[in-house]
Amino acid sequence: MKEFFFWKVWSPSERRMTVAAFLVLLLALVFFAVKSFDPLGNVIRWNVISELSETTAVVDILQLGEWQYGISTPSHLVTESFMASVMETDFLSVTLFLVFSLTGLTIVLAALTTMSRFWYLAGTIIFIVFLAFSRLEMVGAFGDANRALFLLTVILYGGITYYFHAFRPDIGIARRTLAIGGITAFLAILIAFVAETPFPSLTVASYSFPFWLLLTILFLIVISTEIMAALVWLSTSGSVSKGKSGLINFLVISILYLLLLLLLYLRNTKQIDWDVTLISPVFLALTAAILGIWGFRRRADSTNGIIPFRSAGFWLYIGLFIIAVSFTAYMSATANDPVLETLEDVVVQGQLSMSVLFLFYVLVNFYPLFQQKLAVYKVLYKPLRFGLTQTRLFGFTILIVLFSIQRLLPVNQAIAGYFNGLGDLHANTEEFSLSEQYYKLAVQQEFQNHKSNYALASLALRQGDRNAAAFYFRQSLLKNPSPQAYSGLSGILIQENLFFDAVYSLQEGVRTFPKSGELLNNLGMLYYKTNVADSAYYYLAKAEGATKRAEIPATNLLAILAKNTDSGLLDSLAAASEKRDYLSWQANWLAVQNLRQKFPEETFNRNAVPTDSLLSASAFAYLLNYSVNQAKTDSIPARLLPALAAKNPVLSQDLSLAALYSEFYSGNKLKALETLSGWADEEGERSDLYHKILGHWLLQLGLYDQAIEALSVVEGVEGTIGMAVANALSDKKEVAVVLLDKIQEKEQSAAIEKLKETLFSGAKPKSLADSLLQIARKSPSDKNFDNAVRINPFDENVVSAASAHFRQKKLTSKAYNLVLDALRYNEYAPQLWEQYAYLSLEQGLIGQGNEGEEKVRQYALPADYQQFMTRYQPMRALIEKQRAEFQ
Repeated sequence: MKEFFFWKVWSPSERRMTVAAFLVLLLALVFFAVKSFDPLGNVIRWNVISELSETTAVVDILQLGEWQYGISTPSHLVTESFMASVMETDFLSVTLFLVFSLTGLTIVLAALTTMSRFWYLAGTIIFIVFLAFSRLEMVGAFGDANRALFLLTVILYGGITYYFHAFRPDIGIARRTLAIGGITAFLAILIAFVAETPFPSLTVASYSFPFWLLLTILFLIVISTEIMAALVWLSTSGSVSKGKSGLINFLVISILYLLLLLLLYLRNTKQIDWDVTLISPVFLALTAAILGIWGFRRRADSTNGIIPFRSAGFWLYIGLFIIAVSFTAYMSATANDPVLETLEDVVVQGQLSMSVLFLFYVLVNFYPLFQQKLAVYKVLYKPLRFGLTQTRLFGFTILIVLFSIQRLLPVNQAIAGYFNGLGDLHANTEEFSLSEQYYKLAVQQEFQNHKSNYALASLALRQGDRNAAAFYFRQSLLKNPSPQAYSGLSGILIQENLFFDAVYSLQEGVRTFPKSGELLNNLGMLYYKTNVADSAYYYLAKAEGATKRAEIPATNLLAILAKNTDSGLLDSLAAASEKRDYLSWQANWLAVQNLRQKFPEETFNRNAVPTDSLLSASAFAYLLNYSVNQAKTDSIPARLLPALAAKNPVLSQDLSLAALYSEFYSGNKLKALETLSGWADEEGERSDLYHKILGHWLLQLGLYDQAIEALSVVEGVEGTIGMAVANALSDKKEVAVVLLDKIQEKEQSAAIEKLKETLFSGAKPKSLADSLLQIARKSPSDKNFDNAVRINPFDENVVSAASAHFRQKKLTSKAYNLVLDALRYNEYAPQLWEQYAYLSLEQGLIGQGNEGEEKVRQYALPADYQQFMTRYQPMRALIEKQRAEFQ
């Protein structure tokens, strides 16, 4: 157990420091795991672009027996596509990288102070040289190009480390680390407050790139033999206890491991293109690094005190481990693929070259010990013939040869990564010309790297140069294609009206990334726009199962079904649809319900109205479709939408019309009719639509003459049928026949013949107001009469009965207002004029009463007029008598 938990015998201070170091390392590994899962996702977001379209639905319905008359009105559909954003910088990752890497550097410097004078001075000189190459003057802490920050940094770090090394060798590693960490924190705070550059953290990270890269490569080379060393332990530790030689086992697993590295090398250098599942170099590096925590201990012990493990070796190793992990995570966070490929080459080729020599080293030095069935792993770093230093030098030479075979491509990729970082920096400072030059320098070093080309495409898009953007998107697809690049390229082609090229680009993207829900969705939407509905449905259905945001292709599927499916199939597909809590989907669902003429009660989604009241496309479509679909059950839109119309002037007319639906069916019908009548009288693009809706509403209210007048200006079949229905219902069947025959002359229709039969059968529309009136008469109450009037405030039977009820209860003003409102649209109703005359007399308005009496005489049947006069004359005589007596 002591072998594995060797720090158990250390001092309490060292153990606490060890726990803290492991905790930082664990957090750095979490940072790496999160950022390396999807590097492009760290800098490129999938934005959703919503588009509005219209379809016609029949929501205003007048039922006549088995036949119904409806008019088509707009319902709004939302379609959504994915669009990859321009490349952006994740500043949180920059901050985390600096925190972790500087923590690792602090531990390394603290460990350096415990070593001998030669190694301390050598390490300090190398640190200062790399610090100089980090160009701290670019931060502008004390003015442009001022090297005062560099000198201050050298003095502070040099002073504190030399003090510990020369004067206080007795101080433990924890206090050394805290003191150097304090210097690091002070410099970080100083830079944050006095730096003139707008992004000091990004500036420091970009210009210090070579420093962190070389430390990471050093660490990867240091651990390159750890897996082979672990194989020696694995093959001999168990075999010795059983009295067996582990040589055969060691050779077998070592050759398999080297074969794996060889295949990875051949695949990375494009010498083979085998579709085989291989272990990722990331796992090889992490495995070697973790094994090295124990393996480096044996190597340090073999240096004869040059690197004492407890005081220096462990801390050097952990510090470099933290730096390597955080730097790799930062490269993933910036999607700097050339650097990631460089590190991958260092891992694979470093382990391959070093492990081949290490295998030779093991066999040359310890073959006799294998034969004697001894525990070779215990003396692995005590060579008998061939030295460990020689092994590493020859292995490093082989690594250089492997790089040379590739014409130093890994070196060029590292340089490209450096230029990419500088390009990111100047792109954020909006120095686009300078940023473009750095990205182009990166392309010169490695012309196929995705990072540089996508970044250049992003710059071109920001400056409106679509041709250049398309070129760089194509370049980014050469070696490391991405769904984002395919999306960007197809988006530009669509904007240039090159639909077939866009389709081809997306098809290629889908072949490359068959599980990319974003590309599948976009391809389906492109087919939808080119009216290839079956292909659109196919790709959208696949996208729904491929993307995490399945609600977007589901929304688009509803839009396609609404536009391209007959009512029977639409019913079955809608019944099988899974309800989703997504505003765009709900908007399309309501549109489908309008098409199906289904109006079940729905709960209003209050998230549709943003806090600033500025509506998105999906919110706009949802509100309009909801207002129409739920007009008979919810009066909220009648109050809400006019307020939103004031905040959204471009959308105000549509919002106001939708509000009128709610007002007409659930609120004040008179207000709705007066508003719509005013719009219809105005000459405009929508005048025909307003007349059509107004005519249908008047038909529903039994105001047939007014309906005929409104529908007479409506062009097309809907207006003619509406006038025919209105004439037939007002007992002008001959006119109705003439109008329907005109339609038949243009095109024979069985539906028109069915309508003729229905109209001549005497079928009348059923009104809810009639049934409510019967209830009110059986159970007279203010509420019951109010309900009947609310359904039809212009029906003479309803209004006259309600007026008589309220007169009886001495609510003369309320009854009078009901009659006045009804007369505004139903001025030929004798019963309304009767009530008008009675109410005028009750208020002492004899002149208005006489006017009402004249209207009754004009519109009522003689018998009804005589009956009216038997009540009216006594009332008028009584009032005249009272006035005479008063005089």
